[in-house]
Amino acid sequence: MLETANWVQTYFNQSPDAIFLFKNDDLLVSNQPAQQLIASLKLNVDYLLRMGKNAWSQHEKDNCASCLIKGRLNRATIPVVFNQDSPHPFHFSLIYQPLSASQNIIALTLENREQQQRISQVEQQRILNQYISEAHEKERQKISQDLHDSIAQEVYSAIIGVHRLATQPNCDSQRVQKISTAVEKQLRATLMEIKNMALNIRPSVLDNFGLIPAIKGLAKRVQASTGIRINVVALTSADNLSANVQNVLYRISQEAINNAVKHANPTEINIIMTNHHNYIKLEVLDNGTGFDSNYQAGFNGHSLGLMNMNERVKAYNGAFIITSKINKGTTVKVEFPYNNLNKDQVK
Repeated sequence: MLETANWVQTYFNQSPDAIFLFKNDDLLVSNQPAQQLIASLKLNVDYLLRMGKNAWSQHEKDNCASCLIKGRLNRATIPVVFNQDSPHPFHFSLIYQPLSASQNIIALTLENREQQQRISQVEQQRILNQYISEAHEKERQKISQDLHDSIAQEVYSAIIGVHRLATQPNCDSQRVQKISTAVEKQLRATLMEIKNMALNIRPSVLDNFGLIPAIKGLAKRVQASTGIRINVVALTSADNLSANVQNVLYRISQEAINNAVKHANPTEINIIMTNHHNYIKLEVLDNGTGFDSNYQAGFNGHSLGLMNMNERVKAYNGAFIITSKINKGTTVKVEFPYNNLNKDQVK
């Protein structure tokens, strides 16, 4: 019990907020941030208590229909500004909360509003990143469909037309035959390139069959074009993941493979996906040349791709970890909070 009390005391003193406890309007105890705030701003504790009481008094008088939620709160909060006339005023939220009516115990808390605003900005940035990621995927899907359904079909029709031209009964010219064969060959190469572009932009298998088949298809295509052995080990179906998280995991796999092929000269890449008790994990490991992760932590051309991967993952509350050593390969790891009994846990 004593050890628990010590931990509570440690947490109380290390809280980022200034906390005051009063009994019968006398200061009972305050934590270190509160003491530092009083010393630096020369605050009057009695004045803070009076402001809190006034806010609580007004809180109790509010009985309008629109204040039903407010009325259920057992605290009153007001904004306060210290050193308002200085170039750098301090903005706080003053929270007055009765803890015991019988013993007249009151808690007074000062929360840094600038810190709250920074947290709010981070949250807004996360939401913006989600929106951008989803918008990119929708646009990729549209472009992929246009390539496959429109441009590819037109090229295929051109191939058929050239082939028919060359096989007309009255067409005996070897020159026409040679030209049509060359044009048909070029058109078929163009058609293949368009289909590959459509697959890279947004594989239809991801929408039709899900994440694991899409990653296996990606691995098969890259292995065929590069000769690098790519193994996919999936110990979970990932069916319960939201479409947004599946998109992110696919893009991370794609970016990690492309980075390895372009920069690391590996002979083997392994993609492993596992479902743990409360999170799902994707790992992309290569045996390539690796890099100095401390150097790549800085802003440069190669790190931009890593930053984009990190932002994609953070937008959906995931964790992005990359480890690499020179001549010892690279591991890209992504984890998302996950409850396999409830897919809504991952959004």
